[in-house]
Amino acid sequence: MKTYLLIFLIAPLAFSQWETGGSYKIKSDVPAFGFGFFISKKLPFQSPSIGIKVRAEVNLFRETITPAGKTSKFLSEDYNIHLIGEYYPRYLYPYFGLGFGYGELNAGSRNWRGFVLSLVIGSKFPVSDLINPYIEIQGYNYFADFDRRKWGRGISMYQLRGVAGITIPIN
Repeated sequence: MKTYLLIFLIAPLAFSQWETGGSYKIKSDVPAFGFGFFISKKLPFQSPSIGIKVRAEVNLFRETITPAGKTSKFLSEDYNIHLIGEYYPRYLYPYFGLGFGYGELNAGSRNWRGFVLSLVIGSKFPVSDLINPYIEIQGYNYFADFDRRKWGRGISMYQLRGVAGITIPIN
């Protein structure tokens, strides 16, 4: 009986404060357009005006480029964990975060896999209890040497992303 009582009291805390979402992303380099999906959990360190959460994110980018009659398909994926600090004023929720992860870039026979660091700054706009739009700017550092001769074009190891998406709380 004690076990059921303990589960009954702790379960709402374990399953609350989750959020999921999706976004459309524009990147400063090839491949330039993609989608992102995430799930996040607020950590127990919350106050009425400041909060901290951890977010797991997957980003997928695909683009076909045809320079001078030669077609190249660029595929990019990255998987990230972010630690995000949020501030809760009245009409928007600005946030700032740092993260790390794993990334892949493929262009035909050329492949790269490695470590990625990220910086996130954005704001959510709470319009309802079910859906909240957000905008974000993400800076990424790929620990790679994207040599122009190898990849057929210059790809920067520092990339910026513009993000527009929606979040859905799971309570």
